[in-house]
Amino acid sequence: MQHVAIQPFSNIWWIGLISSIFFISICIALFYNRRHEYKLKFAKWLSIAFILTYLISNLTAIVNGSWNLQDNLPLHLCRISFILSIVVLISKTQWIFEWALLLAIPSGFHALLTPEMTKGVSNWFYFDYYFVHAGLILVPLYLTMTLKMKIRRDAWWKTILRLQIPVAIILPLNFYLESNYMYLRNRPIVNNPFLIGEWPIYILFLELIMIIHVLLIYKMAPKC
Repeated sequence: MQHVAIQPFSNIWWIGLISSIFFISICIALFYNRRHEYKLKFAKWLSIAFILTYLISNLTAIVNGSWNLQDNLPLHLCRISFILSIVVLISKTQWIFEWALLLAIPSGFHALLTPEMTKGVSNWFYFDYYFVHAGLILVPLYLTMTLKMKIRRDAWWKTILRLQIPVAIILPLNFYLESNYMYLRNRPIVNNPFLIGEWPIYILFLELIMIIHVLLIYKMAPKC
């Protein structure tokens, strides 16, 4: 399937970005001072909404005949983080929370600033894109700010090491499937200043930028 980049500062770019910021802000503001049981209930219902969105998107792609192994497996970093975000909303597993805080936030942030539609273009897939990527930012912020979860002091380097596991698996899988999950086979088509050089040089720069992002968030995050 042909990927489509949303041009920065276009109408759809502004609508998606402002809607995402509003969604993140209102969810945190509404539940920041609520009783703990209501915070937990919202986390549960948010996870259900994420699951339904994922299922509807795949069903829509199957029905319209666009579902394929090259684009629809949940193997991009954002989709891996999205699934882990669903799990952590339910389980509150510490290492998954640390993954969400240190990796999902920068993934979602850059995806909102430089959107690339990989599943098709329609009203539903626009909603899916922004709901998912706003959720990548919302979930760790919600767990940190409302449920007061904290990361461990060794979280930064352990999270970086954990990320290398899917990288090591997905890189050769991309060549087998002729796919581009995690953009390990070809550069994204978006205009991002962090995309430096051609394959495989840009991957090394992305790893470096990822480490910098992780360290910055780690420095600001509350620790246990």
